[in-house]
Amino acid sequence: MLPRTSCLDRPLSWVRKIASLPCVRPSRLVSPSVAASGGKRVAVAVRAVIALAIGGVAAGETVLGDDAAETPRVIRRSDVVFMYDNPALYEAYGCTVMGWAGRADREHIAGAHQKGVRVFASSVGFRTEFAGMIDFSPRFAEARCLNFAGEPFIVPWLWDHKHKGEPAWWFCTNSPLYRSYLRQRLERVVASGADALHIDDYTGTAGAVTWLDACFCPDCMKGFREYLRSRYDAAQLREWGVADLYAFDYGAFLRQQGITPDRYHKERTKLPLAEAFLDFHVRSVTDFVAEFRREGERLKGGPLPLAVNSNLNGPMNLAITPHLGYFCCELDHRAASREVPLQPVYAYKLADGLHRSVTSTASGGDWAYINEHRLPGLVRTWAALSYAFGHNLMAPHRMWCYTQQKGTHWYSGPTEEYVWLYRFVREHADLFDAFEAAAPLAVLYDNHSQRQGKGSIQDIVRTLADANVPFAVVVQGDDWLPGYRITGETLARYRLLVVPADLQPDSELAALLQAETEQGRAVVWSDVAAIQARLGEPVRVQGTDRVLVVPRVRTGQGGSTLAVHLLNRAYRKEDDRMDPRPPFQVLLSPDVLGRPAETFRKATLYAPRVEPVEVRLQGVEKGLQIEVPGLDFWSIVELQ
Repeated sequence: MLPRTSCLDRPLSWVRKIASLPCVRPSRLVSPSVAASGGKRVAVAVRAVIALAIGGVAAGETVLGDDAAETPRVIRRSDVVFMYDNPALYEAYGCTVMGWAGRADREHIAGAHQKGVRVFASSVGFRTEFAGMIDFSPRFAEARCLNFAGEPFIVPWLWDHKHKGEPAWWFCTNSPLYRSYLRQRLERVVASGADALHIDDYTGTAGAVTWLDACFCPDCMKGFREYLRSRYDAAQLREWGVADLYAFDYGAFLRQQGITPDRYHKERTKLPLAEAFLDFHVRSVTDFVAEFRREGERLKGGPLPLAVNSNLNGPMNLAITPHLGYFCCELDHRAASREVPLQPVYAYKLADGLHRSVTSTASGGDWAYINEHRLPGLVRTWAALSYAFGHNLMAPHRMWCYTQQKGTHWYSGPTEEYVWLYRFVREHADLFDAFEAAAPLAVLYDNHSQRQGKGSIQDIVRTLADANVPFAVVVQGDDWLPGYRITGETLARYRLLVVPADLQPDSELAALLQAETEQGRAVVWSDVAAIQARLGEPVRVQGTDRVLVVPRVRTGQGGSTLAVHLLNRAYRKEDDRMDPRPPFQVLLSPDVLGRPAETFRKATLYAPRVEPVEVRLQGVEKGLQIEVPGLDFWSIVELQ
C-alpha cells in the first residue's frame, strides 16, 4: 500500500499563479562545483594567501568569498568553541575557537593562540552595551529608540540592569550618535588583535519593529523618507496619501488617520506603508552591519570574518548571511521538555543550505532550567546532536541564564561532566572535518514565501529527522537574501525535492518547480510515508527504537568514507541518564552509501571514553547492514 501517494503527486497549485506573482531576481547562486573552478578558485586562493601573509586568518583557513554561497569555512566541524573566555580551561576542553565574548588585548590573544586557540573573536553588543553608550556621550538620550507613542523603552531581558541610575535603554542603530559609539567599539576590537568580529543582537533597531512598535525616532523618520524617495515615484506615493515627502513623518502620518498606539500594536501589518517600513529597517541594519565589517577590515588591513547572534528563524534573521563567516548564536533547546531536542536540527540544516557554520548555545531560559535542575546528561545530548549534524555547541563552562523572576544569572558547567565529551571530538577530528550530510532528499526553503508567512519547513525538518530520513535543505534567496538561487544543476544532486504545500514562489522559481514536478523530481510534502513510498527507507534501525541515525560522507581520492552518527534518544527524565540501547542493526540504502555496498570493507565504532572496536558489516539486498553491539549515549561508525 502506498499511503497518500495521490496527494504527493498532485499538481502544484501555486503554478497557476505564476503570471500574477512578482518576479524577484537575486544574484546567481554559484554551485560548489563552479565556485571550485576556474578564475574564481584562483581569486579566492590569492585572497587566502594574502590574508595569511598579513596575519589576518590562521594558517589552514580561508577568507570570505565574493558570493554568498562560496564563502569558505571559518569554523571546522571538530572545533571546540567557547562562548566566554577562560584560559584556565583551554587545554582541558581542547578549545580552538573563542566564538563570542572574548574582549582582551594583543598579549592575551597571542597567549590564546599559543595555547591552541586558532580563531579568537571579540564581540560588540548592539543592544546590551547600554552602559558604554551612556558613558560615551552626555547626549545618549537622543540615541534611544522611540515606539509609536514616542516613548523610549528598555531592552526587555535587561530589566534588572542599571548604570549610573539609567536603565538598559534600547539604542537606535540608525542614530549617527549611537553609530559613533559602535565604531569606537569596533576600533577597540581591531586594536586588540582579534581574529574575528562577533555582533550580539545584530538586528539592532530592526528587531524592535514587529513586537515593540519601533522605531519612530527622528533619525528613523529621516531614513524612511530617504528610503521612500529612492524607491517610489511621486504618483505611487500620492496613492498612499503621501503628498509632501520632504515633510513626511510616518508616525504623524498614521496618527492623522486616527491610529492610536494600541491600534498600531494590534494592526501594524495592515496599516499603510507597514511592509515598506519593515523593509527599510531590515535593509538599513543589514547595510550598516555589512559596512561595519568592511570598516573593520580597513582598520585591520586584512580579513575580519563576521559572526552574529542570529537564531536563523525567519527572513529578518537571515538577511545578514551573505556577509557572514559563521553564525554564533542562541538556539532554543526546550530544556523543560527533558527530551533530546529536534528543534535545533532546523537551524543546522538551514545553515548547511546557506553554506555557513553554526556555533551555538542554548537560550537563556534553557540554561536557567539546567542550572536549577542540574541536568548535565541532557546538555551532553545537545552537544552530540550539534556535532552529529556538522555544527558546534559551545562548551558549557559558563552560560548566560535568564528568567523573568531572576533576571540574569549564570550556569557554570562542572568540568568533569563535559570535558571528556569535547575531548572525544578533538581527538577524533578526522571523523568530523570535511564530512557532509549524505542526502538523497532535499527540502526547499524559499525566502520569498517565508516573508509572506508561507512555506515553513520547520515541521518537515523535524519530522524527517525523527524518522531517520537523511535530507538537505536547499535555499532560494530573494532581495533580502541575495546570492542564493536554486537551479536545475542544484536539484540534479538529489533524487527528490520536497516542497511545502503552501509555497508562494516568485515566477522564476515556480517555473523551475513546474518542470521538476513534470519530471517526477519535485513533490508537495504530505507525510513521511509518502516520501518513503518514493525513496524506500534510506536508513532503517532494527532491534531497538529511539536511535537517531545521521550518515555523513567524505569523498577523497581513495573513494568515499562514511561516518554514521548514532545518538541515543532514550533519555531518562527522572535521573538525567540515558537508557542504553541493546544490540541492533542499521541498514543503509545505496542512496546513502554512494557506492556499491561490497566496496566497504571495514567498520569501526568510536564512542566517548571507550576504545574503538570493529563491528560486523553485511551486504544485504537493499544495501549494507551494520551490526551495532549496543548504544550508551553517542557512537560513530566509520565505514571504509
